[in-house]
Parts: sequence; C-alpha cells; structure tokens
Amino acid sequence: MSNHLSNKDIRLTSHSAEELVGLVQVEIREVLAFAAAMARRTGLGLSEMAALEHLQQAGGDGLTPTQLGRRLSLSSGAVTALVDRMERAGQVERRPNPSDRRSSVVRTLPSGLTAASEHLLPVAADLLEESKQLTEEERATAGAYLEAVTAVFARHARGDDVRHHPKS
Repeated sequence: MSNHLSNKDIRLTSHSAEELVGLVQVEIREVLAFAAAMARRTGLGLSEMAALEHLQQAGGDGLTPTQLGRRLSLSSGAVTALVDRMERAGQVERRPNPSDRRSSVVRTLPSGLTAASEHLLPVAADLLEESKQLTEEERATAGAYLEAVTAVFARHARGDDVRHHPKS
C-alpha cells in the first residue's frame, strides 16, 4: 500500500484536529530528513544551510551576526564561529554595517547559494505544482492553517510564555 495520497484523495478526506497535528508532525520529520539529505548532498552543515536560508530571506541588506544568531538561536560565540566557517568556504562575506560602524553585516555570496539552489529549485517546482492543483478555497484554508502553525512554532522558538488555547 502506498503512503502517498493524490490530491483527489486528500480532498475527499476529512481530518480531525488531532489528525492535522499528526500530519504536521509527519511533515516536520520529512522536512528534517530532507534538510539532512540536502546537507549531505551539498557538503553543508545544517547550521550553514539554515544561515543561508535566513540570509537569502533578508535580501541584499544581509543580517548582522546578532540578528543571525537570534534567528538561529545561537550564542554570540557560536554565530561568530559559524560565520567564520562560511566566510572561509566562500559562502558569505562580512561587510561594514552602514548603520553602525561598530558592527558588520553578513551577506550571501552567489557561490554560497549555488549548490543549495540546485537541490531546492526542483522541490519548489514540485510544491508549486501541487499547490496549483488546489482550488482557490483550498489554498486559502491551507494558507491560513500554515500561517497559524508557523506562528505557533515561532512563538515557541522565541520562548514566549503566551499560551494559545482555542475556545471550545
């Protein structure tokens, strides 16, 4: 029996709240396995891959080491060591911070994104294709749920004590 459901099968299946949480847990396991496989294929560590993702998301302005450390939940010393490794490998560069001459800004270099992009582009294309097969209403529902799940993870990653309990 296949573990893969077609979009048609998924649309015909109703899920309880508990089943949705279970599906999120399965997705997290698969994303972690994918990240580990990407790290092996590209020769990057998971921390380097995560840093490149955050730096790419930040765009051309880059991030200060402090900002990068917060996003990765790394200490000052750990983020310095990470940036040093990535700089030696030609993945990033440090530039003077135009807003604060006492600090620097870390930016990705094209060579730092090439290997990861080669593996990520096919995944992004597959995800786009799957998303296009959903109706507008299904995309709206999925988007709202993914935003809510992301907010929960972000809140817990920050260590916020605010607890959200759905009203019955």
